[in-house]
Amino acid sequence: MISSLVGAVIMSGVTVAMLLAVRITDNALTKVGKYQLTPQEKQILSDAGFDSRDIEAVNKDIELLKFNK
Repeated sequence: MISSLVGAVIMSGVTVAMLLAVRITDNALTKVGKYQLTPQEKQILSDAGFDSRDIEAVNKDIELLKFNK
């Protein structure tokens, strides 16, 4: 009897932890792709042959991305 109660408490705790993890992950994924390019990313694009106009176009495209909200 006591072992069943302990098992139920453990399952409840694990369920709450899982739901929190899903919520945190979902919140993080909604913010993906909404940040400007970092200086390192701009340098990579510049080294690849893109000029500043192309890099700004990429930044504008990032701002226009729509995710499931």
